[in-house]
Amino acid sequence: MHICIIGAGAMGGLYGGLLARDGGEVTALDSWADHVAAIARDNLHLDGITGDLRIPLKAVTDPDAVAPADIVFIQTNTNATEEAAQAAKRILKPGGYAITLQNGVGNLETLIAALGRERVLGGLSYHSAEPKGPGHVTHTHAGPTWIGELDGTRSERVQALAAMLTSAGFKPTIVDNIEGFIWNKFIHNSAINALCAVTGLRVGEIPRTPAADEMQTRVIEETLAVVAAKGIALPDSDPMATIKGFCRKKFNKPSMLQHMEMGKRTEIDALNGAVVREGRALGIATPYNDALTMLTKACETHRIQLLHGPAIDYAALEREVTAEIA
Repeated sequence: MHICIIGAGAMGGLYGGLLARDGGEVTALDSWADHVAAIARDNLHLDGITGDLRIPLKAVTDPDAVAPADIVFIQTNTNATEEAAQAAKRILKPGGYAITLQNGVGNLETLIAALGRERVLGGLSYHSAEPKGPGHVTHTHAGPTWIGELDGTRSERVQALAAMLTSAGFKPTIVDNIEGFIWNKFIHNSAINALCAVTGLRVGEIPRTPAADEMQTRVIEETLAVVAAKGIALPDSDPMATIKGFCRKKFNKPSMLQHMEMGKRTEIDALNGAVVREGRALGIATPYNDALTMLTKACETHRIQLLHGPAIDYAALEREVTAEIA
């Protein structure tokens, strides 16, 4: 069985690496050329709580270099979901399927539009990983993986997928309400990721910083109001308590903070930005999510310019403005 990981950064590297270590035929597809070159040259360096491993893993940047696959894991940033869906359409065998383990909402809908509902599984992961450089991923936290058919059935393929993930060292659970679980994690990510990205706080520092803790409470309250209005059945009866308890115990950097520090686009539009859009459609005010979304986008623009753009001559800009006014 051939597996393709589309998006082989932190989480894609973790899942692809451990599946390959377990003997799976895995190809990693990623647009980060230096990362792919480092894996091809030196194998994938996966360290952290899993150990210090060097895992042989085929890695490419061109979808046309990927052999037809039985399963495609979509693990890109949500900004690249449409591109990943089109790549999966080219890569998958006629009887193959794709599964998303991405953050946010809207990814399932994008995959369904490209592949058809019958060729898509839902999933989510509470593992955490961090890119340390080209070819190097650190596994920072181990958590559950939930997977499921969109119609809730325990199909042969979802059971086979669970067995494969278990063999690779993950702890998957098949659920009959995978979309509810995805929304549950959406609430979790919306409560944590952007707040860390704009402040630089690690997860465990949020409850220990009163202003951040209060901001988080208000963001969660708005998000829960939107989810309730949509009539979504959540597996967690008290997400507020769960998130607050989680934050007190973990000091990892969420993916959005990692992206901010690297000067990369964040997934804000699939998280707090989605809360704002859904709230507007339902007539529910979400001012705290709206403010957090705008602040994240402003910080993102600044970091991208600072790290990847040309140096700004502020004195020259002031002279230009002065001349225009005169």
